[in-house]
Amino acid sequence: MNSAKMSEDENNKLSMLQQQVAELTMMNEHLRKANEQLIARNMMLGEKLDIYYEVRARIEWLKELLRKHREFMAHADLRDDEELLAIIEAKLEGDNIPIPPEFGVKEVAELVGTTQNRIIELYKQKTIYHSVDKHLDFLRLMRALRMLKEHPNYSIETIAHDSGFNTVRTLNRKIQESLGITPGEFRYITNPK
Repeated sequence: MNSAKMSEDENNKLSMLQQQVAELTMMNEHLRKANEQLIARNMMLGEKLDIYYEVRARIEWLKELLRKHREFMAHADLRDDEELLAIIEAKLEGDNIPIPPEFGVKEVAELVGTTQNRIIELYKQKTIYHSVDKHLDFLRLMRALRMLKEHPNYSIETIAHDSGFNTVRTLNRKIQESLGITPGEFRYITNPK
């Protein structure tokens, strides 16, 4: 009987051990899943942290750019008139920037980093145009005339739009006032083919 009882005790212990192993296996599986979730969460947080640092770096870059712009604006009015006019001419004429109809004093001031009042006074006192609008109209007119000559296949509407005039009628009027002829006549004279 003793050996039967031992065998029964051993079976009970074995059964308990098997039950504990099953519980530990379940707990291990649960911990593995929880660990996977933590790893995924940490990866997501790491990505968010990377994005955060990228945004912070960009914010710092923009702050520095803004600081430099403010410094530039603070010293912009210290330039002499001739230098400022040369910068304006280089920007407007040399860079061939678009000059849409709504482009005006504000945009010129922003383009060269000074105040609108400085630009207005500069044009009144130091230019043959006496106003920014007259200078911009002159530049638009020159672009339109150049386009009429260089692009005989472009429509007058396209040229009016691309050179910065609101309408064909405005372009017609400006060319009539300046040259006494229509855009079509100018095109024919400069490109009679």
